[in-house]
Amino acid sequence: MKKALRITGRILLILLGAFLIFTLVTFIIHRVKRSCETDLLREKGCVNPVSVGDHALNVSKVGNENGRHTVVAMAGLGMGDYSVTFRQMTAAIEPDELVVFVDRAGYGLSDDTDHEMTLDFIVEDYRTALKNAGIPAPYVLMPHSIGGAYANYWSCKYPEEIEGIVFVDGSQLSADAFADEDGGDGSIGLVDRLLTLCARLGFSRYVLRDYEYRLPDNYSEEEQYLADALALMTLESDASTSESCLIGKNAQEAWESITANDIPKRYICASWGIETKDDLILRNRFRNRDIELNHRDISPFPTEYADDDAELQRILAEYRKAREDVLYPYAEKMGNCEVVCLAGDHLIYQQRPAECGALVKEYLDSLGG
Repeated sequence: MKKALRITGRILLILLGAFLIFTLVTFIIHRVKRSCETDLLREKGCVNPVSVGDHALNVSKVGNENGRHTVVAMAGLGMGDYSVTFRQMTAAIEPDELVVFVDRAGYGLSDDTDHEMTLDFIVEDYRTALKNAGIPAPYVLMPHSIGGAYANYWSCKYPEEIEGIVFVDGSQLSADAFADEDGGDGSIGLVDRLLTLCARLGFSRYVLRDYEYRLPDNYSEEEQYLADALALMTLESDASTSESCLIGKNAQEAWESITANDIPKRYICASWGIETKDDLILRNRFRNRDIELNHRDISPFPTEYADDDAELQRILAEYRKAREDVLYPYAEKMGNCEVVCLAGDHLIYQQRPAECGALVKEYLDSLGG
């Protein structure tokens, strides 16, 4: 019996030692790769940390320094790669506008923080980073997804700082938006902390595709490389986890803060913008490509509806009802908001970057110089 226990103990020690060596090697490789990735991002002019107090946010600028407008891009939840993936869309406006990417705390090249990522904290971080970077108001905010909630809160609290807002399929706020989200108190659980620790040790590199889609074929290998690097950095942060836990609370506070105003707004509606059979097929082909390339365990989306017109009409009616019941009332509550449908995936700036960029440019042209 004692001999069996000794053998078992030795085996466990060997396994533990092997695991520790594997972890150490993983960590070293991760840090070496991180250094190379950061060097390339610095070479591309993407690294510019700006202090906002007890942490720094990365503020990178592209486009025309003397442009007509200062456009502040605001990422969706967890989208630490947006300073790379937005660029095909912003190419249409960069000759005439200054475009600024401010990574929220814990995103991409920005520092992490143990502050709760409340609505007010996030907006004040944005404002402080821009001020300390020497980029004065007014701004045209260009939010994607949940960034729209932050943009609304910002424009209602400090309307004098905002010249306009162009929502790139922003989250559709309502009285019960994100009501089914858990973790509304913003607390970070033990499992989340363990996952963050694993990411910091480098294990996230082994499972990156479980968290991030491959970019569409119109992106280069270098863009994919840089986007992956920024995504891996974001996975390591407590701040992005806190923001995810607080998404329901922040969305509700943003909704309640909205007061109709005259700030000109354009809402580019993609994920709820399906109006025809061709719209649906185009969107589904894009999603199926992601499923195939990323080996997702998800049934493919149908791309033919010729034999089931009733099902097609039911789907189109659902999108129409969502716009009428949620999106149009949201636009009305904001005031002076034009809704434009550009049917497609929620990542419309990746799926149809040229068309999305043209709509953004058209909006900015309407603001004058």
